[in-house]
Amino acid sequence: MKAPSQVLIKLALLLSVLGAGVASPFSFADEITVAVTDNFDFTLEELKREFETQTGHLVIVNPGASAQHYARILDGAAFDIFLSEDSMRPEILENEGLIIPGTRFTYARGRLVLWSVKNRPLTPKVLSDNDFQYLAIANPRLAPYGRAAKEFLEAMDLWEALQEKLVTGENIGQTYQFAISGDVDMALIAFSQIIYGNYLQAGSYWPVPENLYTPIELQGGLLKDSPAGKQFLQFISSAQGREIILSNGFFVP
Repeated sequence: MKAPSQVLIKLALLLSVLGAGVASPFSFADEITVAVTDNFDFTLEELKREFETQTGHLVIVNPGASAQHYARILDGAAFDIFLSEDSMRPEILENEGLIIPGTRFTYARGRLVLWSVKNRPLTPKVLSDNDFQYLAIANPRLAPYGRAAKEFLEAMDLWEALQEKLVTGENIGQTYQFAISGDVDMALIAFSQIIYGNYLQAGSYWPVPENLYTPIELQGGLLKDSPAGKQFLQFISSAQGREIILSNGFFVP
């Protein structure tokens, strides 16, 4: 009869072999935290679901204003990925050594639209006729969509003429709130704010031609060097990721 110790050793080896044969593909699943601009959070939730299903990694989404995320990152916040509403902040973070070199990329381009919660015909003529009470835009000094709105109105020779009718939101989220509440007649906002996948929100809109404003580049990058983080950035840039981004009202680079 074999010694009990030898039997136990062989049993342990057998169990380890069997365990390796049935190991879950998610055995090495990791967790990553993404600081994302409010304007992209619904899209990121869709990207997150697909990525988690395919890889088993867990993505923690932290939506908020890019300016606030930026400040927290400078203060040492423990995010793995930053997806900003602009290109300026990620570039500064990369220059400061806080974004891993070579990982900063443009993940989407924003689309500016003139939108009203009411069903009314919307064209540039509505603005030039000046037959409305208020138009909301984001702050041009702080928000990329605000700068784009100002450039568009300047291109139409309407910036000075409409000064008394402009209502300025602190960011694009507040500007949208002005419009959906009915406090303003119209707003120049992000197309992604009125479309979620294949669902288009009620109201009416007119897409502002891209040649009338500087392209709105949404950039991000990897803050911590992790295989799961790199994999998620690759998924965002993949054909499937780009299709999801397009379906949510953005252009893709």
